[in-house]
Amino acid sequence: MAEHHAHSHTHYHGAGHAHISRGTYYRVFVALMVLMVLTVVAWWVEKNLITMPGWLAVTIAMSIAIAKTVLIVIYFMHVKVSSRITQIYAAGAFVWLLILFLITMGDYIARGWPPQPGPLP
Repeated sequence: MAEHHAHSHTHYHGAGHAHISRGTYYRVFVALMVLMVLTVVAWWVEKNLITMPGWLAVTIAMSIAIAKTVLIVIYFMHVKVSSRITQIYAAGAFVWLLILFLITMGDYIARGWPPQPGPLP
């Protein structure tokens, strides 16, 4: 089978089947390790050096977690080289997850946490 390169990170073989190169897997692995270290450093800084509001700490942690999730879905789940319909379904799943988070956080904020002491209304 003739091999041609669409670009430097993806190889296409035969009947349109695409494969992600080994070098790309190594780069993604390094990026995930850097993000893991960044997660630990962010936690350590928040606990030992800087007093920051909870919403900021959660925002930083969620941003790092989302970056790791996107890398895993795109490369290790092969969404990058999948059909357009698979990419649309994957994007739709992320949009739905975002909607669920927004609904949950809206409910959490609207309840006035932490609850006030006293008898139930």
